[in-house]
Amino acid sequence: FMLEMVNNIPDKKEYINAINKTRVLGGTNSLYNLFVAQDRKKVEQMTAQFGQGGTTLPDRDNYLKNDTRNTAIQEAYKKYITALFTLVGSSADKAQQNANTIYEFEKKLATAQWPRVDMRDPHKTYNKFLVADFSKTTPGFNWAEILAQLNVKGEDSILVNNPSFFKAAD
Repeated sequence: FMLEMVNNIPDKKEYINAINKTRVLGGTNSLYNLFVAQDRKKVEQMTAQFGQGGTTLPDRDNYLKNDTRNTAIQEAYKKYITALFTLVGSSADKAQQNANTIYEFEKKLATAQWPRVDMRDPHKTYNKFLVADFSKTTPGFNWAEILAQLNVKGEDSILVNNPSFFKAAD
């Protein structure tokens, strides 16, 4: 089911739809994370909150640092992706090409992610937007539609921990 869905993604809009479908089915937090929690400035209110995502390796530095340790992690990850594509029937060349594409895509996302220290700053990560306004800053994402697909209804505003990440992802 999942491979068939992925193989039939023609464009970015359908990619986002697939992310949302897998999220609702209990899948991973692909490009972005969604959770509902207290609004830190209005604690009596629960609010949909979006966070940066899109990478498989546990830290952005695994993509961005080129020291011995991280280079070994990067190469092992590319080898792992290649193996997965080979297991589902891709040729060795196509599997390697796909692995490189995925790795470079994730590396671009890692570049847009904030470091851990910034992500622990409650003031920096508190960015409240009207849903319509956030859609204007990231025109490739229709946040009202995304919220509906994720079964979040009635939200006129959302919290976004790293708005610059979403602009880059857009």
